[in-house]
Amino acid sequence: MLAILIVKWSRTDESEYRPLVQDMRLVDAVKIADVLDKSEIDYFSDVKNHMLYVNQNQSVQARIELAKIGIVIEYPKISEYADLHEAYAQLSENLEHEKTHGPLHEQPWFLRVIRLIMGGIIIIVLILSVVRPALAAVLLSEDEK
Repeated sequence: MLAILIVKWSRTDESEYRPLVQDMRLVDAVKIADVLDKSEIDYFSDVKNHMLYVNQNQSVQARIELAKIGIVIEYPKISEYADLHEAYAQLSENLEHEKTHGPLHEQPWFLRVIRLIMGGIIIIVLILSVVRPALAAVLLSEDEK
């Protein structure tokens, strides 16, 4: 049961938000919010700090949807293009660069692997410290101990 719980825990994806727009005063925030709403992308805005956050799992989709209207976001830099083909080419180049040159700890699979390794270590320690001595006490006779 513990192994099943650890595997389930390692696969849970909690909503984690990352910044999409650093300074909302520099862009058309209503236009960006409309695109995110229409694409059903989870976001929230921090009015006090003038920032817009999107769900980390949907951040690439948000950037693609915004590139369709000519806004390319390379956090914290925002570029607006009149030519949509140029905007999409720039976004594709940015995404490819992130995929190949991004830090290892920011890769989407990294946290899941760490959780599985931690769960495996917990199970091994449990087996060696609790289950093995209990089985030895039950199975071994007094003479073999």
